[in-house]
Formats: sequence, structure tokens, C-alpha cells
Amino acid sequence: MSKKSSLEPKMSGGSQATETTPLVPKGEGDGGNGSDKGTGLTVNQAALLVAGEMAGSGVLALPRALVKTGWIGVPIIILMAVMAAFSGKRLGDCWSIIEGRDPEMRSRKRNPYAIIADQALGKTWSAVVSLAIIVSLFGAAVVYLLLAAQIIEQVFMSLIPTVTFCAWYMIVAGAMTPLMLFGTPKDFSFTGVIAFFSTLVACVLYFIQMMNDVRPFVFRWGIHGFQDFFLAFGTIMFAFGGASTFPTIQNDMADKSMFSKSVHYSFLAILALYLPIAIAGYGVYGESVGSNVAMSLSATPLTLVGNIFMAIHLVSAFIIIINPVCQEMEELYNIPRDSVGYRTLVRLSIMAAIMFIGESIPRFYTILALVGGTTVALLTFVLPSYCYLNLVNQPPREGQQAVETQGWIKLVCWEIIVMGVVGGAAATFSAVSAIFSTAQATPCYFK
Repeated sequence: MSKKSSLEPKMSGGSQATETTPLVPKGEGDGGNGSDKGTGLTVNQAALLVAGEMAGSGVLALPRALVKTGWIGVPIIILMAVMAAFSGKRLGDCWSIIEGRDPEMRSRKRNPYAIIADQALGKTWSAVVSLAIIVSLFGAAVVYLLLAAQIIEQVFMSLIPTVTFCAWYMIVAGAMTPLMLFGTPKDFSFTGVIAFFSTLVACVLYFIQMMNDVRPFVFRWGIHGFQDFFLAFGTIMFAFGGASTFPTIQNDMADKSMFSKSVHYSFLAILALYLPIAIAGYGVYGESVGSNVAMSLSATPLTLVGNIFMAIHLVSAFIIIINPVCQEMEELYNIPRDSVGYRTLVRLSIMAAIMFIGESIPRFYTILALVGGTTVALLTFVLPSYCYLNLVNQPPREGQQAVETQGWIKLVCWEIIVMGVVGGAAATFSAVSAIFSTAQATPCYFK
């Protein structure tokens, strides 16, 4: 018999859930009138949230990753996309299994990934997942704001050259603070649309500018070693590391069983953005391409407009990725959903920490690779398949059938787990070596 999670309170309102309780109760969010409106995210909205959350950092960082891997990096990018999509599907299946076994799980939860780990692996792993989500998304949030500040500084360089990068970081972080107060993804589904389509426009403009920058026989491609290769590998992992937000987004869907379709749509869209920019950026600029490809483009009106749209994406995606961190912290402190004051206090403290880290370490490439090789590898490539295999192998509850899965799925799960562990360890080693073998950036408050 499966255990009930201690991470969530039991359903309130006096009515007990039964085996026939719908996965998303009618009337939740619509005032109880039973209409379908307002009950959660659609398939397309969830796909846009997933794609919008992941696309920005990969677009900007993958051209430099190809410098360190060579052209073999192209099939690696495709392989990592397939693995991440497969893992996302397994996470969705995990939640479906849990809801099928425990009707009280058939309502929206603030920490669904931690609940999956609790049901599949136990309370210790649940705590590990919560910590990993906080570290992963917190680090990604810092990276996104650093990138946004760098691009905005470039946009306004000619108008207000006296404003430094460090000042722009504080300005961007301050502007994002009010938007952090949204409750859950269903409260800001519009940001997924903004984040994805702003990235799409930026990528089109960047690609056109890259084609205008083509200069034959100017740049050469070098040969890089083990450390550089796996530093790039960690960056590629980070580019597809959105799984920590998947359960939160799925949990806000009107039909959670359709999450796998959202994952498929989103990863197809992400690959359509990543591959042209990565290949063109490496092919046109070669070894000279920067860690942020936007800084390598010629200064033209096309680049300016593209930078504006990319900045819009980064700040929109920031709202998506920081929300699970906020919900995890609120769950840790047992803050009621309707307690606006305490919720605001927690989220302001999170933003203060983001400001401090960004001002202390004003660079992103090695941080990005380190996060990709550690928490992203764990949450996106190791735990989804491992949790799924453990849930499938658990004995069914009385009166329920055992979960059956095909043998090839189990084999692929184990292959992804091994690749996640080995690749993540190598990427982590390379990132740590790079951090300690290069001069550290001076904190902004010492300048």
C-alpha cells in the first residue's frame, strides 16, 4: 500500500477524496460554479511556459559551447534534447501514478517534485530534491538577470554610457521584484507567451545579422581538451535543464495527463531555436564567439532590436523559473496560500539574495556550467527516470492494478541515469577547475 505524503496537508472543506475524485476538480478557480473556465493551464499554455523558461540561456550560450566541443556538439545538443524530453515525460508519468494511487493528491500542490521523490524514494530524497530545486533555479535566476543586465547595458551603451553593468543588474532586479509576487504559474501564464515569442523574434534577427556578418576564411576552429569539452557539456545540460519546473507547471494544468504533449511541443520549439543560432554562431564567428553570442554580433539596428527582445525574454523567463523556488520556501516555512504578507516577505528576501549573489559574482558562464553539471543533471537526467522506475516497481494498492511499462523504456531510463551521472560528474569537475584556475571577477561592491 502506498504511503501518503506528509509534505502536503490533507484536503480541506469537510469532503474526503475518493477513487472517483477527478484529477482536477471542477470549479477550482472558477468560484465553484462547475465551469471549465479558469481550471488551469491548457496544453499550449504549458508548452509555452516550458519553452519560454528554457530557451534564452541556451540561445546565448550554445555557440560558445560548440567552440569547446567542435561540430560533435551538434548531435550532442540533439541527444540532450531527446533525453530531457524523455525525462520530462517520465516526471509527468510519475505524477499520474501518484494521483492514481492516492486520490488526495488530485489537487494542486506547491511542491510536486518533492512529493514525487517522497513517494518514490523516501523523505531524505524529498529533502534533497527540494534543496536541489532551490539551488538550481536560484542559480538560473541569477544567470538570467546577469544576462539581461549585460544585454540592456549594450542596448543603452550609446545613450547612457556612465551606467555600469553592476548598476544595470540592480535596476533589472528591482524592476522584477513586483512580478515575483504572482502566486503560481497559472497566475502568470501570459509570461510564457511573452518569453517564447520574444525569443523567437530575437533569434530570427540574430540569425539574419549572423548571415550579414559572414566573412570567408577569417576565423579558424581550434582543438580543445577534456576540461573545455565537459565545461561545454555542462552548459548544454543547463540549456535543457527545465525539469525542476515541470511538475509545478503540470500541477497547474486543467488536464495533467496531457503534460507529455506539452513537453513534446516545447522541446521541438526549443530545438528549432537552438540549432540555427548555435550552428550559425559557431560557423560565422568561430573561436572568437563570446560566451554571450549577442555580444559578438555587429552593432546594427537588427542587433539592437534583437537584444531588446532577448532582454524581454530573459526577464519574463526569470519570473517562471523563480516561482518554484518561492513556493518551495513558502512550503518550508509552512506559509498559508492566502497569507499575502508573509508570502511577500519570503519573496522579497529571495530577491535580496539574488541581488547579493549577482553583485558578488558578476559573470555567468562557469556558474552556468557548474549548475548544469550538478543540480540540473540530478533533477533533469537522473531523478526523473529513477523515480519512475521505483514507482513502477512498488506494489499496487489494494484493488488497483500494477503499473506496467515496456522493457525498452526501462532500458532507456537506466541509460539516461548513467549518462546523467557520468556526464554531470565530468562537467562539475571541469566547471570547478575552471573557476579556480581563472581570475575571479571582482564583486561589484568593491569596485
